[in-house]
Amino acid sequence: ILYTTYIIMASPINLSIKAFLPSVSSVTSVAMRSAGSILSSSSSSSTITAFSNHNRCNNNHQSYQIRNFARPGRRPSPNKRRGRPTTNLGSSSTNGTNGILTNNPPPKQSKKNVLVIGSQGELGKTLVSHFGNQMNWNVIGADVLDPSEDIVEKKGMKDYIPLPLDGSVADLSVALYRGVSNYLSPNSNKKSASLDAIVCASGGWMGDVDKFDFQHAMEDNELLEDIDLEEEYIRESSEVCEHMMNVNYYPIVAGGMIGQRFLKGSGLDNGGNLNNGLFVIIGASAALSPTPGMMGYGAAKAASHHYLQSYGPSASEENGSTSVGVLPLMLDTPANRAMLGGDGNDDDRYSKMVKPIHIANEIGEWIKNPHLRPHSGSLVKVMAKNRMDGSGGAAFHLVR
Repeated sequence: ILYTTYIIMASPINLSIKAFLPSVSSVTSVAMRSAGSILSSSSSSSTITAFSNHNRCNNNHQSYQIRNFARPGRRPSPNKRRGRPTTNLGSSSTNGTNGILTNNPPPKQSKKNVLVIGSQGELGKTLVSHFGNQMNWNVIGADVLDPSEDIVEKKGMKDYIPLPLDGSVADLSVALYRGVSNYLSPNSNKKSASLDAIVCASGGWMGDVDKFDFQHAMEDNELLEDIDLEEEYIRESSEVCEHMMNVNYYPIVAGGMIGQRFLKGSGLDNGGNLNNGLFVIIGASAALSPTPGMMGYGAAKAASHHYLQSYGPSASEENGSTSVGVLPLMLDTPANRAMLGGDGNDDDRYSKMVKPIHIANEIGEWIKNPHLRPHSGSLVKVMAKNRMDGSGGAAFHLVR
């Protein structure tokens, strides 16, 4: 296996690629793309796409992405660092001709079918817009909230599956199965219909109930004098844990069930490249360690991580699909900004928040190019690399 570093600079006019490939036992790829413009099939024959499309970015700044998928604990052998640079055998900038960059258009690919669970959240809407509008894929949304008209009409959602509010794992799984089955079966043989990717972006956050504050608030309410405070505290605390499992863990288990039936197995596309299904969950890097003050949230996310790590190897062995957990520290959403407070965009804390578009771009690359994915069952931590002017990117590091 090669330890690979790619530095890619892209613009609508020219492309320059440098590849340095010392040999080791793991894979690392570093990609840098310009943020000033978006490359597409209509403006360039290359398959490289600009990484970011922020309103706040301009042509004087670059948005970049770093992938570090080396297995934890492994280091390159110092005796194997030297060597003659070789051609890039796996970059998305090639068209399969021995890794050599050419001006020939890439092989035409059929539209992807992508299921986004939690399509009405901030990250979910970004995924739907990116996959549907930018990638021109068939996106199926699924959520407990009805989609707004702009998501359906303007952002590429082809179908929508309503999910039961506070439903059990069985309820969610059955609703997803019926919705996906109904979407795929009219277009092809139901037995051969498949999804190219399932992305579970559903989730939510609640902190633990503070016992002192809770009892103090109850004591001040004269209407609740006959209430057993200890009993009510236990009830409230338990409901927080239950709700966190409902929104953070159950949808992932339901998505995994659907993946076993509908995710595309191992195979080759029209260009002879590997094209297998992808299952992605959104975890939380905070849940990699103890989470005092938000035990319900941390436990639900940790359970999600464990499920993904167990599901990934077995699914890969059964049908060749890949399963990956993406673990941001905190997403850059209006709700999270409001929770942090601060005095506007100049607050340095906001620069540490991961922008949803960075995650959407990375998952999109994994769907298009399976060779860029980490191993099945892995957890990938996402760290923001933003600048105060709004430019920047994100770093993706394999942690487990």
